[in-house]
Amino acid sequence: MNTKNKNIIMILLLSIFVIAIFTGFEAKQYITIKSKQSSIYAKTSEMVNAQTTTIIKNKNGAYNVLGTIIVNKKYGLGENYTYKNNQELFDNATNAYNNMKNAAQKDGIYLNIVSRYRSYDVQEYLYKSYEEKYTNVDIFSAKPGYSEHQTGLAFDLNGEDPRTSVKDKFEFTKEYEWLRNNAYKYGFILRYPKGKSDITGYKFEPWHYRYVGANISYKLREGNATLEEYLNIY
Repeated sequence: MNTKNKNIIMILLLSIFVIAIFTGFEAKQYITIKSKQSSIYAKTSEMVNAQTTTIIKNKNGAYNVLGTIIVNKKYGLGENYTYKNNQELFDNATNAYNNMKNAAQKDGIYLNIVSRYRSYDVQEYLYKSYEEKYTNVDIFSAKPGYSEHQTGLAFDLNGEDPRTSVKDKFEFTKEYEWLRNNAYKYGFILRYPKGKSDITGYKFEPWHYRYVGANISYKLREGNATLEEYLNIY
């Protein structure tokens, strides 16, 4: 091989080397830029979520987040608040439950309401009775004024067997299985899912369902997120 050919080969190899370095540098820069963009987008989303989570106390004394009544450990109701203060929602929940119950019966499932509306005074009585049984009462029962039942939008459900009424064993019934697969279609969510007590403040309650409307229930149908997480208020 003569000197001229050797020089040409050297130039070609050098060119390939330079192009490879430059291409790698561009790729690295692109990855870095995309990474920064993703980080910025994530932070922006967090800010948007924080900004859009506005908690309003309506004229009847109930807290609303994104148009949804919220009652939990932090946001409560006055002594005189009843389901009549959210009558339209109460009626919607009644109709939705009746539709759900009828659909369940067609599948051979019988649903029974154990408890729905509870006044402030009734909740106060229940809370005191739980205090006599448990040292950690607050994971079992809401203080008066802080129970969803005071809105009439919470439903404690059971099937035909009274032994599973408001019991953990309700999780293993055919009624529970049906509800987990179908309740969202009628605007209901499992309010206190398993493994979420650090967020809700309550133990897993397989019997406790809350009417929130189809717009929310369809988004939470997998049961992996709580209402607090959806509304960004935890």
